[in-house]
Amino acid sequence: MNLRMSIHHIVALSLLAVLTLSTVSAQDLADSVYDFTLDNGLRVIMVDQEFAPTISFNLMFDVGGVDEPPGLGGIAHMVEHMAFKGTRSIGSKDPVRELELLAEVELNVNTLAEARENGASEEELAELEQALNEAQERALELQDVNYLERLMDQNGAVGLNASTGYDRTSYVVSLPNNRLELYARIYADILLDPVFRSFYEEADVVREERRQRSEDDPRGALFEVFLREAFKVHPYGRPLIGDPEEIAAYRTEIALDFFDTFYQPNRAVLVLAGDVEPERDLAIIENFFGALPEGSETHIDIPSEPLQSSERRVEFSFDAEPQVIAGYHKPTYPDRSAYVLDVASAILSSGRTSRIYKRMVVEERTALSAFTGSSFPGTRYPNLFIFYALPRSPHTTTELEEAFYQEVERLQTDLVDERELEKVKNQVRAGFIRSLASSSGLASQIAFYELFLGGWENLVSYESIIETVTAEEVREAARRYLVPENRTVATLISEGSEDQ
Repeated sequence: MNLRMSIHHIVALSLLAVLTLSTVSAQDLADSVYDFTLDNGLRVIMVDQEFAPTISFNLMFDVGGVDEPPGLGGIAHMVEHMAFKGTRSIGSKDPVRELELLAEVELNVNTLAEARENGASEEELAELEQALNEAQERALELQDVNYLERLMDQNGAVGLNASTGYDRTSYVVSLPNNRLELYARIYADILLDPVFRSFYEEADVVREERRQRSEDDPRGALFEVFLREAFKVHPYGRPLIGDPEEIAAYRTEIALDFFDTFYQPNRAVLVLAGDVEPERDLAIIENFFGALPEGSETHIDIPSEPLQSSERRVEFSFDAEPQVIAGYHKPTYPDRSAYVLDVASAILSSGRTSRIYKRMVVEERTALSAFTGSSFPGTRYPNLFIFYALPRSPHTTTELEEAFYQEVERLQTDLVDERELEKVKNQVRAGFIRSLASSSGLASQIAFYELFLGGWENLVSYESIIETVTAEEVREAARRYLVPENRTVATLISEGSEDQ
């Protein structure tokens, strides 16, 4: 085994004088980190926290929505779902026969799709749909549905989940520390021998998820329209869950090819945070995950978003209260401007005393909610500084836009008072510390930094960089990035209303 091992103290993070809330007591966070690389390229990072006899696991892959081929939007999310379906040895009553029946399902799916393309009659399509349903039922009879979840629950699992973003895919769970071997056995088997059973039934689940998140939910629909307008080339502009037509085109073979391309040990980092014993636990990880073959190096060309030269605006009607989003293109980490704009966002909308919240929600009462964000919709590539607001009737999105632009102009014109700046920097640093307070949160941050931000060691630099941000830098960043020609605005217009 090619082993690189280092023992580091992540950082002694004193919250005294960092957290401004009187209800939070001072505390220190001191963690020991051990990192290794297996022969197949899997990076293993252990964080020793002896608070409780548990381990929080985060298995993160450098694959997300940005890596999907054209026409297959949402396939990364679909594959994330399928990895919970098990393997030939996990979740099947008769693996050999089940694979035969799954092949029959696939044949029926393709036959039905071909008949639809060729304009088959309704009667013919009904017969083919019935044949597909019967094939799916036969395959289902040999499946032990939800076996993986039950197995984990029976062994004390907490927080078993998975998520897909534009930048990454993560599988998380917390288990008693004496269940490490069970974890390694299960997840190594998933990577080595997955079975995408109930694939088309799960595609229906994803289709319903899309309906709830992006079609029936006004905010979700607005953000989808907004991203399409803001990113004309970069895949951040595509719906993370895919379009309905793309979901309908999913096939098991396509999903498995995507899995085989990206779900490889050399594209992943495994973080264990909790009551770990590095020497003992590494032997277990090596025994199971070390048996996985190294994947090929697949490079995906992600197109860069061209510079925006004029404001873009888009409106769409929806049966909901009006809402507005404005966004500005900006760099991502480790560009220093990304850190500076984190501070700028906090000045505008972090807490009840922030400028936007205090003005729009508390004093003028023009908004039910209003906030900014400095890294949307991801951080792997240059992203957006956004403003979102929901007007309080009878006020309009136009009023909220104008108020926001006035606050931006204030940032561009006046230097932030040192007292306000120090308070806000403390809030940003405190929020970052809180994200590391739980073992699961710490594992997530370490995994992301290791994959995308130059190594987990850079996690410790965030606080110190924020501390050095100056009022002049905030003003300069606002002048450079928060300008009309770099802005995209999306407005939800209530159906039947003209004045928004």
